[in-house]
Amino acid sequence: MSDASSRKVYEGWRRNFYTLWVAEVMAIIGFQAVQPFLPYYIQEFDVADLDEALLWAGRMGTAAGLAMAISSPIWGTLADRFGRKPMVVRSMLGGGIAVLLMAYVQTVEQLLWARVIQGALAGTVTACLTLVSTSTPRSHVGYALGLMQGAFMLGASVGPLLGGPLIEQFGYHACFLYSGVTVVAAGFAVQIWVREDFQRSQLVETSARYRLPGRDVGRLLRIRAFLILVVSVTSMSFTFGFIMPVVPLFLQELAGSDHGSIVSLAGVIFAISGLVGAVSSAVMGRFSDTVGPKRVLVWGLVAAGIFYCAQGYAQTVMTLGILLVFSGIATGAIRPVANALVARIIDEADRGKAFGIMTSAAALGWAAGPLGGSWVGATWGLRSVFFVTAGLFLLVGLWVWRAMDEPASASGHRLPQMLRTWQRRLGRM
Repeated sequence: MSDASSRKVYEGWRRNFYTLWVAEVMAIIGFQAVQPFLPYYIQEFDVADLDEALLWAGRMGTAAGLAMAISSPIWGTLADRFGRKPMVVRSMLGGGIAVLLMAYVQTVEQLLWARVIQGALAGTVTACLTLVSTSTPRSHVGYALGLMQGAFMLGASVGPLLGGPLIEQFGYHACFLYSGVTVVAAGFAVQIWVREDFQRSQLVETSARYRLPGRDVGRLLRIRAFLILVVSVTSMSFTFGFIMPVVPLFLQELAGSDHGSIVSLAGVIFAISGLVGAVSSAVMGRFSDTVGPKRVLVWGLVAAGIFYCAQGYAQTVMTLGILLVFSGIATGAIRPVANALVARIIDEADRGKAFGIMTSAAALGWAAGPLGGSWVGATWGLRSVFFVTAGLFLLVGLWVWRAMDEPASASGHRLPQMLRTWQRRLGRM
C-alpha cells in the first residue's frame, strides 16, 4: 500500500472502526441470543437426560470447531488476496443464514449439521479483527483491538439478556428467526457503510496465484514468536471449550428446575458476565500497551483458573453467578492480548493469513475442548469439569510465562519509561 493510500485509510479509520464496531455488536447479539441456550434447545428433541444433553452439546461444539478450523485458513488467504471487508460481509451473511436454518430443524442431528454450516461460514470475530488491524494506525492497534474485543463481549452480554425472555415468551423458533435476521442485517450494514482501500502488496500481486495456502502457513509458523502464540491460543481455546457446554447445564442442576424456567435466569447471568468482560477487554487492551501484553495475559490466565476452581464448589445459582462475573473479568483480560500480539509480530500484508491461522488454531482447541469436557462431566459429574478447567488455565499460564518473550509495544514500553521519569523528578525534589 502506498504512503498516500495509507494516509487516506488512516484518516478515516475511526469512522470505519466505529461503524464496524456497531455492526459487530449487532451480529454477536444475534449469535449469542441463541448460542448459550443450545444445551436447553437440545432437550426439545427427545433428549431428556442431562448427561445425554451434555454429550450432544459437546458434539456440536466439536463439529462447529472442526469446520471452522478447516475453513479459517482459506478465508484468511482470500482476505489477503481480495480484501478484508468482503470476508466480514461473508461471515455475517453466512453465519446469519446458518442460524436461520436452526429455526427449522426437526431433529438433533439436523441441528448438529446446522452448527457445522455455521462453523464453516461464520467467523465474524476473525474477519473484523483482520480488518481493524490493517486499517488502524499502529499506535492505536492495542486500543482498537481491545475495544473490538469489547464489542464481542458486549454483544455476548446483550444477546442472552434478549434471548432468554424471547425464548420463554415466543419459543425457540421465533428467537432463532430474530437472531438470524439481526446477523444478516449487520452484514448488509458493513457492505453499505464500511469503506476499505484495499491494495494487494507486490508479493501477493506477483505470486499469490501460484502459491497454496499451506506454503504461507509454513512460512508464518517458522516465526518463533508467532508459533508460540499459536500454541498458546490453541491451549486457551481448548480450556474455554472444555467448560463451555457444562455451565448452562450446571446452572440447571443448581436451580433444580426444568430447562424452560431456567432460560431467563441463565440469560441474565451470562449477560452480566459478558458485560464485565467487555469492559475488561477494552480496559486491558489499552493497559497492555503500557505494561506489556505478556503480563496481562499471564495474570488473566491465573485469575481465570482461581475463579473456575471456586465455581466447582458453588452450591447456589447466586454463588455461581457471582463467580461467573469475576471469571468474565479475567477472560476479558485474556482475549484481546493475543490479537494485539499478532498485529505486532506479523506484517500487514500477512495479517489475514495470520488471523486465519490463529482462528484455525483456536477452532481446533474449541473442537477438542467441548468433547473432552462433556465426557468428563458425564463420567465424573459436572463439578469435576470446573476443577480440571482451573488446572488447565494455570498450566497454560505457566507455559506462556516460560515460553513467550515480551514483545516491544507500540508505545515503547511506556511503563518503565514513566517510572524512570518520575524517579528523576523525585530526585530533583
